[in-house]
Amino acid sequence: MLSLRNVIGIFIYVNIVSWLLLLVIYLLSSFGLTPVPFFGVGSDFYLKGLLLNLFILSVFFYYNSRLEKLKEIDFIELLTSLFITGLVTNTIALIVYAAMELSSNYLEAHHQERWLNLLYHINIGLLVIFLSKAFFYWKKLIMHQKTQRLQRLWTVYEYLLLISLLFNFFELDFNQPLFLLVLGGLILLALNLSFNFKWVVYLNAKEKWQSILLLSFITLFAIFFFQTVIRHSNHPYLTTNLNHSVYIIAIFAFVIFYTIFSMLVMVFNLPTTSVFEKKLEEIISFQKLSQSLQAGEQEAQVYEILLDSAVNTASADAAWLEITNENNEQVAFLHKGVDKEEISKLKRIIKRHNTRRIIDATFARNQEHDPLMEDLNEHGFKSMLTQKLVAHDHQLGNLTLLKNVKDGFDDDKKVLIKTFVRQASISIENFRLLAKTIEAERYKEEIKIARTVQKSLLPLPEELTVSKKMEIAAFSDSAQDVGGDYYDIYPIDNNRVMVIVGDVSGKGTNAAFNMAQMKGVFHSLAQFGLRTERFLYYANNALTNCLDRASFITVTILLIDDSAQKIEFARAGHCPTLYYHHQTKEVKYYQGKGMGLGILRNKLFSDHIEMQTLNYEEGDMLLLYTDGIIEAMNKEKEEYGYERLQDLVLANAHLSPDEINDKIITDLNHFSRGMPVHDDHTALLIKFNEGQADAQTDNSDPTQG
Repeated sequence: MLSLRNVIGIFIYVNIVSWLLLLVIYLLSSFGLTPVPFFGVGSDFYLKGLLLNLFILSVFFYYNSRLEKLKEIDFIELLTSLFITGLVTNTIALIVYAAMELSSNYLEAHHQERWLNLLYHINIGLLVIFLSKAFFYWKKLIMHQKTQRLQRLWTVYEYLLLISLLFNFFELDFNQPLFLLVLGGLILLALNLSFNFKWVVYLNAKEKWQSILLLSFITLFAIFFFQTVIRHSNHPYLTTNLNHSVYIIAIFAFVIFYTIFSMLVMVFNLPTTSVFEKKLEEIISFQKLSQSLQAGEQEAQVYEILLDSAVNTASADAAWLEITNENNEQVAFLHKGVDKEEISKLKRIIKRHNTRRIIDATFARNQEHDPLMEDLNEHGFKSMLTQKLVAHDHQLGNLTLLKNVKDGFDDDKKVLIKTFVRQASISIENFRLLAKTIEAERYKEEIKIARTVQKSLLPLPEELTVSKKMEIAAFSDSAQDVGGDYYDIYPIDNNRVMVIVGDVSGKGTNAAFNMAQMKGVFHSLAQFGLRTERFLYYANNALTNCLDRASFITVTILLIDDSAQKIEFARAGHCPTLYYHHQTKEVKYYQGKGMGLGILRNKLFSDHIEMQTLNYEEGDMLLLYTDGIIEAMNKEKEEYGYERLQDLVLANAHLSPDEINDKIITDLNHFSRGMPVHDDHTALLIKFNEGQADAQTDNSDPTQG
């Protein structure tokens, strides 16, 4: 039986022989000899078509065999290999292109034809090699964590692609229906396959930037290569016109689609990549601490683990851990980055300062004139963090961390170090119950970190003040520790502001993760100042590649122009927008058509978007909210409902947005008292302070109540 190495060698020889025979036929044709019918089948069935297909097939199966050897896949290495192939083949192609241009000026006509045939078919060979390698490398990426459906779809696409080689025997082009039908079918399959990017999530921020750069060059190589060869294919004295090759056009379309879509997916994921990498490192560090504590057999090991984890997590330059017993006697003393003599000097400095002032100085932003920091600076340290080890109101010791940079401990690090200290204190105090205690606390702290991450993704109250012409207030609460409700605001320029409120399907950490994906997409698209319907269209395209099939996101997006006193808004399956008209003292719900993001995963999504516009005036208000409010239930299983929310806003329209939000929260809690919160609930209210235009809607279909 032939080995894989022998099979690859055979394909290489077939490549060379078929290309040389193909070139001979072309050169004979350029001498004026009539192409020879193959086995007398007909004047359209030529040997050159057979040889062209033989060359394409040998290259195709050569790279298919090479692909089988790639057991372990390195994404960056794979892209780099394809980039190098593109660079080499394009460089040769440029040389060939230059030679073809020069030959038209210096060679006689009868010599020129033979020379250009030779050069042109060199470029054909290079193009086939580059596209085939890209085709199979993209196959490797698409098939990463493949499903049975994906495997079947790819097999169908590959067989249809090979069958399309039959068109190389005939002079069919875009004017023939059969040609368009086959090509269109292959392009549709290519588009379907091009939306599989599971490999992207395994790249960190640095690798994503590298991939974007490599994919950009690969795109340029493919486009230049293809247009160069196709542009010359219509020349009267060249015997091969690649415009008649369904295979070449279809494989080029697939390579371009997948390359560009991969770049877009990475670009949309970049804003949240660094945040999740940082939080993932902190959670992993906490897990290591918990697991190590569970595995420890001696109390002394807890001290070492605590000190090592705290130093590594905070990137501290020096640290010491002092453990005392119930009689306040020292039982253990560990240190890193500083010797005992230096520690003694530092402790004497700390004792000269009031304990409360030490804590205040640690958390203060400006410490230039703080006495403690000035004394520590003389020993090479500019910031300090001290945490007490306490269990059941009994102090077990102190952990002190030092850094040689000013303000070296941010809030996240303080929270995490505090978590480590508390965890170690529990372990020291009740070591026999260590395993059970650690497991419970580990879950509790991981959720706390996840909630901290989620809260950091929502704008702070002061960030809601973007214009003197608008008062904005918002609140959000989760049914579980973390949830999927989302709101944000993005100033586009001096006059325009984009506002969004969204609700991710489901609850818990999965919904919170998808909410973070939505924030990355929002901030990526908002900076372009798109119309609201285009924004939703591009957001749907981006999230389609991120969300699983069971997830979707409903949103309402506003584009407010306070210079024109105009609001442009659209919804994607979200709750109707509540609007209060100050002049007429009326409250209405505006509900245009719209489908949730991620439900319809194709271009037809744009058919389900309706953009509306609204001119506002002074005193008008607009309320965006999630269904957790209107679907809240009381003990009688009655829903809070649209009408109750409408009446509440109307009755309190004279109040400020913050006060109205407080009214909503109070009324909601009173309505559903005694019942568990079954869904996340969020509200964002905007009140307009200035305006002269009449409140009228364009392209809207308001629905009262």
